[in-house]
Amino acid sequence: MALWAVVAPHGASAQAPTHNSPTLRYDVIDVKSKKLVHTLRGWSEEPADPAGEVTAVSVLEFPTGSVAEVRARFTRDSPPRCLSWRAFIHDGSGAEVASGSEQVVPAAYPFLTKPLPPNTYPPLAPLGYVLARLGLGSRQAHASFYFLLMGNSVLQMDLKVEGRESVNVPAGTFDTYRVSMRVNPESIFPNLPGFLTPFVSFFIPTQTLWITAQEPQMLVKFTGQMGPPGSPELLIHLTSFERLQQ
Repeated sequence: MALWAVVAPHGASAQAPTHNSPTLRYDVIDVKSKKLVHTLRGWSEEPADPAGEVTAVSVLEFPTGSVAEVRARFTRDSPPRCLSWRAFIHDGSGAEVASGSEQVVPAAYPFLTKPLPPNTYPPLAPLGYVLARLGLGSRQAHASFYFLLMGNSVLQMDLKVEGRESVNVPAGTFDTYRVSMRVNPESIFPNLPGFLTPFVSFFIPTQTLWITAQEPQMLVKFTGQMGPPGSPELLIHLTSFERLQQ
């Protein structure tokens, strides 16, 4: 699924924020070839008003020199609701070569035949920001959210805490909750007979992610496919994190 191209527990921006905000950096690696696909850095930009919206931004830097930036507005609900997103792609010279934006409201998806759940996220929403704010492990062992596919269907993503373990990544060693995530088969095949569900589930890939046990939680590691069937398996791991000074 293309949404994982922008995984980041906190947004990132091409310009530094003016507040004290954690900055996280990740490497995204093709497991089979061991090659670096891109690097990612991120933080969240929170307004002075504690009741205000939060902007999560992800910046992806590719070996070719291209840079993609996604900025998404979220509410402070649990899980957070995505209100809108904007995306930009710049080539190696810094010229903008593509852009897009969208409000996450029912009217923006006229081909959708079912109501839009509030915890639905478009492909370009930085879902790592969401994953770190579901209370997994600390408050609940299961959670679900919805992924908007091609603007005309909604897939349910189910998450389950599988255990607690120490994970070593380039940024250090962390006490984490290991979480499995996969598409709910009934959201793909709503009319699927119940006795076929176990068979279909066998062919649905499972992603695994590790989120810190310490709060505020952050995504430390992710493994699994990103994109349609046949997409390469990726490893995303935290390489560094720091707190910017005002």
